Amino acid sequence: MEILSDIFGYLSKTPNNSENFDLTILIPTFNEKENIRRMIMAIADILVRAGVRGHILIVDDNSCDGTIEEVKTLLNSMRNMSLLVRCENHGLSPSLYEGFFASPTQFVQCIDCDFSHPPELIPVFLQRLRDDGNDIVIGSRYITGGGSVNWPLSRRILSFGAAMMGRLLIPVASDSGSGFFAINTRVLTDADLTPRGFRMCFEILGKGNWKKVSEIPFVFRNRDRGKSKLKPLIILQYIVQTLGILRDNLILKKSDKIKYSWHLHFSQ
Repeated sequence: MEILSDIFGYLSKTPNNSENFDLTILIPTFNEKENIRRMIMAIADILVRAGVRGHILIVDDNSCDGTIEEVKTLLNSMRNMSLLVRCENHGLSPSLYEGFFASPTQFVQCIDCDFSHPPELIPVFLQRLRDDGNDIVIGSRYITGGGSVNWPLSRRILSFGAAMMGRLLIPVASDSGSGFFAINTRVLTDADLTPRGFRMCFEILGKGNWKKVSEIPFVFRNRDRGKSKLKPLIILQYIVQTLGILRDNLILKKSDKIKYSWHLHFSQ
């Protein structure tokens, strides 16, 4: 079952035939023992009821609370699940980035493990990707029908401020920093991405090879189990990330997504 390498501490066997699955649900974890089994079971039930052939990929940052062991107990009984444990370069965006390339499907859904993102919306994301031809589908708190519940005022201010800054660069996305998003992995082709911090979606929007973006409203619910991973460092990481996107688009000309996004914005 185990494959050891210099990069990963543990990589369970993944499916060889991606045609068996419609979608990979990518769940990044770090010390989520209190939530992980509930989330996996909830997603598995939603996939069955929606008729979606989904693969569940857990990407763990070498948790020390029993998360890894909890997932391993499910691996033998769930043939549509795999586990990747990362021992270096920990963080949400690096975990998602590694997970994209470990996914057995073209469509990948990112979702937090703490139920702040409603898993019942997963089939809607897949429909927007597969049937409507979107390259990126973003769960947004800042369009009609979206919002947040039980979030401290300081977090609301920081999140809204970051969203406003993101709109200055990528105006077609109201919530570019959302962690609840899905992609067609073709957007990663030849994209010079630098995964850092918490805003992987913003990085893809700023540098990825996408043409069509859609947003789905959702209500963000603050976690009721486990501890938040938010740290002051991510504010600095977001500033550095924003400067990197500006550099690649306006100075190095390695990407044209700021210009392209504004073109779409004015043409809508």
